[in-house]
Formats: sequence, structure tokens, C-alpha cells
Amino acid sequence: MTKLAPFALALSFTALIGCATPTPPPPEPTYSWADSREQRLSQIAAEQGYELQREGEMLRLIIPVDGNFHPKRTLLQPSGLVPLSKVAQALRHDGDSQYAVVGHSDTEGDSEVNRRLSLERAQAVASVLMLGGVSSQRMRLHSMGEFEPRADNSTDTGRALNRRVEIVLQPYPTSVAFAD
Repeated sequence: MTKLAPFALALSFTALIGCATPTPPPPEPTYSWADSREQRLSQIAAEQGYELQREGEMLRLIIPVDGNFHPKRTLLQPSGLVPLSKVAQALRHDGDSQYAVVGHSDTEGDSEVNRRLSLERAQAVASVLMLGGVSSQRMRLHSMGEFEPRADNSTDTGRALNRRVEIVLQPYPTSVAFAD
């Protein structure tokens, strides 16, 4: 039993030291620019039938043309105005962001007509955002026409997915320029 006593004493001493060493607190969570906006925009996207994609520090809010725009024109339908007004409310006081509003089309018809159509849809979305208080100084318009499809243009479903307007958000100022 005398041989175990020094071992027990050493074990007790080690346990005592272990208890006396404070455990460092967990690190404070860090939130990036995109983290602070993603939850709010995700909620709006889910409520309005939009899609939100995140690519690093860039957020892309995808607005389908079907159901938001007049089927044969570039005018927003009244049902498309309220959701965009909610987006504008979420973005209007955000001085740390810049925006690109990018129009897209499918491949049906003339490519120049599709480019113009996608630009006019982007302009309609940008107008609603600006009327809602979003700074035009930090907003750019782009028309991709039929040249950045998301889906196969040979199906009705694919063409519907390709007809869209995207609001691309990035930190302001950023060293990454929006693609023209």
C-alpha cells in the first residue's frame, strides 16, 4: 500500500492542477458581410418564390419572369411589385452593399430582341428598387440576354428558368467589379 501512496498523491496533484487551469472561452462568432444579409434575404426569397444563392461573399437573388412580369411584355405585374418592394425595404439602408440588376432571357426569338427584353426587365426591377429607396449610385444594370442560361432551352421548364432577373449583391466598396 505504501507503493501506491506516492502514485495517488501525484494523481491527486495532477487532477488539482487540471481543475485550476481555466478553460478558454469559445471564440466569438465572426460574421461576414454576406452572413449579415443572407438570413433576411432568404426569408424574403422563400416568401416570394425567389431563389437566393450564395457564392462566397456574393449573394444572388433570382426573380423568375413567369408570375412577376407580363407574359408578352417587360412590365411588372402588380403581383410582382409587392415582393420587390420588400426587397427594396431590406436593402435601402444598406450603405455597405453594391448591386447589379441583371436581366436574362431564353433563346426563343432573335438574340438582339432577347437582349433588349432582358435589359428592360432589369430596368423595371431597378426602378422599383430605387422607388423603394435603394441608392442608384451603387446599382448597375446588365443585360445577358440568352447568353447565360441556367437550364436547357429545349424544354418549356428550362426556358422558364432562363427567363429571370437577378439582383447580385456584393460588399461596397469591393475590388471585384461586376461583369459587364
